[in-house]
Amino acid sequence: MKSFILFLIISLGSPVAAFLQHNPAAVIDTVETDSGMVVLFRNFTWQYMDGEPVMIDPGTDTTGIFSAKWINDQIWTFRMKPDSIKDTLLRLITPERQFTMPVTGTLLRGFMYTHKGLDIKINKGDSVRASFDGVVRYARYNRGGFGNLVILRHYNGLETYYAHLSKLMVKVNQVVKSGESIGLSGSTGRSRGPHLHWEIRYKDIPVDPMRIVDFTNGMLIADQFPVTKAVFYPPDWDPSAVYHKIKSGDTLGYLAKKYHTSVKEICAMNKITATTLLRIGRTLRVR
Repeated sequence: MKSFILFLIISLGSPVAAFLQHNPAAVIDTVETDSGMVVLFRNFTWQYMDGEPVMIDPGTDTTGIFSAKWINDQIWTFRMKPDSIKDTLLRLITPERQFTMPVTGTLLRGFMYTHKGLDIKINKGDSVRASFDGVVRYARYNRGGFGNLVILRHYNGLETYYAHLSKLMVKVNQVVKSGESIGLSGSTGRSRGPHLHWEIRYKDIPVDPMRIVDFTNGMLIADQFPVTKAVFYPPDWDPSAVYHKIKSGDTLGYLAKKYHTSVKEICAMNKITATTLLRIGRTLRVR
């Protein structure tokens, strides 16, 4: 069907007319051809991507979402800190652009001080889907531990990360739709078994996905998301938090083993180091 549509577009439309269309909202699909990736528009025109996302157009990308720090060979590009982010309200979805859970599976590990996303257990080879409409900014093997990694930048200003994939099914600068398959699950990189490591980031800074997504029901909590400094940290007010009062003989290694966590996590939660002296009577958060 895609080949037939492309044939009609090339037959009926002219290349000159095609390059007049740069409205990202009018993109129907992207098609791989022998000459490269082609973008199909609603007005029956087409355009070769030529190594750049179709959104990069001075007259269209007025928000700078697809032109600011658009780098294909680096994971983090903005390199901002939470304290530098101004409060803003993101419109996550619109009637035209919806949300899709990337996979359906069991939650293995949540957002923590030392773990910046969700680990979702699935079978190797399961389809991994794009959460929102957007463009592929990064799609390659990452030696930093992510393995095969896809990063999508979305119209709402967020980026989503899909790590440990066994196969990449998209290329950089490719336009994708919510629910479209972008890869197959796996265990590449630093991974102990097949699962998807899924992150949501705003200008490189990780956001706790559980603040945005109702994981149990696989849907957004709300259509809009208020970005404040608090969303970049685990919820310390969590009533399920566990605390331990230091007794004689206690060590960080002992506490990590006792409460099934790590020394690094305990240090991050309490803003201490591995060499901090544990004074008897002090209370530490351990979970």
